[in-house]
Amino acid sequence: MITAALSVIIVVFFSAEIWDVASAVELYQLALFSGIAVVAATVVLNRAFAFSSVLGRGRVLAESTVVTSAATILCLLLTMLLLFAIFVGLTYLGAIAIFPRKLMETWPTVDPAVRVLDHVKLSLFVAALGVLAGSLGGRADSKDLVRGVLFVNKEM
Repeated sequence: MITAALSVIIVVFFSAEIWDVASAVELYQLALFSGIAVVAATVVLNRAFAFSSVLGRGRVLAESTVVTSAATILCLLLTMLLLFAIFVGLTYLGAIAIFPRKLMETWPTVDPAVRVLDHVKLSLFVAALGVLAGSLGGRADSKDLVRGVLFVNKEM
């Protein structure tokens, strides 16, 4: 999952069109897109690993089933939020450390991307795309591995 996300982030980060989109879009639009991306990634992973099929015996809705389901979704959501925050930080660090100021002034065609706000908007946009790509790539991960991390298989 992380490999899929990072590969998309690296490719997207080094394309001028993404810098144009990030500088042209308003901050509230990127925040909304980021929130939708994190929730969508959570839903995709929850459905991809079919957690509902391991929650209840005989598909009976019990209190423990509801608690387990809510805890699983909350864990996935918090994991996606943490991954998003890490990607924002990495992208922001890359924007200020890798690109020279002269390139940031001339590369985007809309506006020069030299302000901190421009870097924040770029980071939000690229991280949201990375989380979405990571969730789609995460579907290829082993179901047993992910279930083993989220659920304890042995009684203590």
